[in-house]
Amino acid sequence: MCLLAAASPLHAQDSSYHNYLYDSRTAYFRELPVADTPVIFFGDSITQWGDWCEFFGQANILNRGIAGDNTNGLLARVEEVTRHRPSRLYILAGTNDINKKMPAAAIVNTYRRIVERVQATSPATRIFVQSVFPINNQLIGRQYYSGTNEQIKALNKGLQAMAAALHVSYVNIYDALLDSTGQLDARYTYDGLHLSGKGYLQWVHVLQQQPNHRAN
Repeated sequence: MCLLAAASPLHAQDSSYHNYLYDSRTAYFRELPVADTPVIFFGDSITQWGDWCEFFGQANILNRGIAGDNTNGLLARVEEVTRHRPSRLYILAGTNDINKKMPAAAIVNTYRRIVERVQATSPATRIFVQSVFPINNQLIGRQYYSGTNEQIKALNKGLQAMAAALHVSYVNIYDALLDSTGQLDARYTYDGLHLSGKGYLQWVHVLQQQPNHRAN
């Protein structure tokens, strides 16, 4: 704990991603054969629970989401993603970092390291940095999630600037999921944080509208 307290805010570490699910799922991914320039979705539970092949009607999509993961966890396993030399990589992380009280600047810095690692090891990969999604204050269980939409918007601002600096695409999913009061629309969630089927379809719709998005 003393080492964590002494660390620079820009290099704050959170090793809580190391649990049975993370370790077993990461080991499983590493045993799978290398795919031929797939599309990869890379993130936490919100990514893991998406049926991406079904959403896009194509088979060459790999789901590399792990429930409970954060940006430090993604950084620790990014080589498993880049070994496939994906044609497109959709990254979504930060929700769990916020819940662990990680400073926005530290989250953005770790995200930057992920993107730079991908650019260095798989330069042909088209990278999409996706905004962290809003929450619904009326539906969310505060016993397990403490983040706020204000924190999420501040983080997204930093992610957008980081993406521009690294010349990768930033996708604003946040606004497309809001209701008229600025909350995650109740139609798109079942617990105020994770997405319903309609929420996933709205997310997919936004991705399909991106100028750099292609079917394969």
